[in-house]
Amino acid sequence: MGWNDQGRGRDPWSRKGIHGPFDLDALVQRLWRRMRQTGGAPPSWVLAVVAVVAVGGWLMSGFYSVPQGNRGILLRFGKEVRVVGPGAHWRWPAPIASDRIVDVRQIHVVAIGYQPKSELYEGGPAPIQASMLTSNQDIVNLEFAVQYRVQNPSRYLFALDHPQQTVARAAESVMRKLVAGTSADAVLTGDPRPLEDAAKIALQRLLNGYRVGIHVVAVKIQKATPPQLVIAALQKVMQARVDERRQQTEAASYANGILSKAQTDAAALIAKARAYRATTVARAKGRVARFVALAGVYRRAPKLTRERLFIDATARVYESAPKVVLSDSPHTVVNVSLANSASPKPLQTVPTPIKAKP
Repeated sequence: MGWNDQGRGRDPWSRKGIHGPFDLDALVQRLWRRMRQTGGAPPSWVLAVVAVVAVGGWLMSGFYSVPQGNRGILLRFGKEVRVVGPGAHWRWPAPIASDRIVDVRQIHVVAIGYQPKSELYEGGPAPIQASMLTSNQDIVNLEFAVQYRVQNPSRYLFALDHPQQTVARAAESVMRKLVAGTSADAVLTGDPRPLEDAAKIALQRLLNGYRVGIHVVAVKIQKATPPQLVIAALQKVMQARVDERRQQTEAASYANGILSKAQTDAAALIAKARAYRATTVARAKGRVARFVALAGVYRRAPKLTRERLFIDATARVYESAPKVVLSDSPHTVVNVSLANSASPKPLQTVPTPIKAKP
């Protein structure tokens, strides 16, 4: 049966004919006339449709989505119920429940001591220069940044009202304490990595005590400068230190050269002394062995020993003393060669004077 086969120009739901498209205004006017006829009350079916549509829309508003790298915190009457991961979820619509989305993958950066121009930096207003006192009572202006990531979304949202400002103030407090135990030279001209590592560890320990659910990724020192009034004096000090290091290097090089030469000479002298000692000891041992060998022979012939000792002593005396030989002949020259004399020398002969007869 066709739509209009109920009769001429009639549909199956009404006895009145419908000519042309559906007229919403006519339907509203008929509803309005019906409401006036019934004393202003709409038909029951209209109320049911409106109620179903309103409840459906209210329930549909409970669907929400958590992006990748984020965590969703479900709240029911303002109280945390659970933490959900990425994906599509449904909760009771407001005002019964609500949700909060927290990015746990993003690295947040808080600047301390300067005003960054990038939008990546967070935190409250900070002085342009953070002046800190060092261990030797000097003042330095330190600019640094803290990089952190959300570790516990619940604590990050509900433990503190302003987590970024808390991180900034805690980092400033930690850095001031560390700089107070460090000299100005180490802060201005030294390697910043030990100070950064110490600040990261101390800041993480402090934030763990606050229970804010934050993991400190790194602490980076951007700039360390002295106050404007002492820059000229500091430059002179730095130049003096450069000169000091240069002179120390030259002195060390000179000392190394002198020490190397002295060590070489000392080694040569020690080697020479050892050789002399070995020679002297060997010679002495040889003489001792010779004396021991001859001692038995001398002991068996004492008379011969005395004569030999006398001859040797006489030879040694005549070897170095001038020698004069007297002779009766006026023209006699006698050459005396001693046994132990290395090179015999001619001896002078003086004729014996002849006495006159009376």
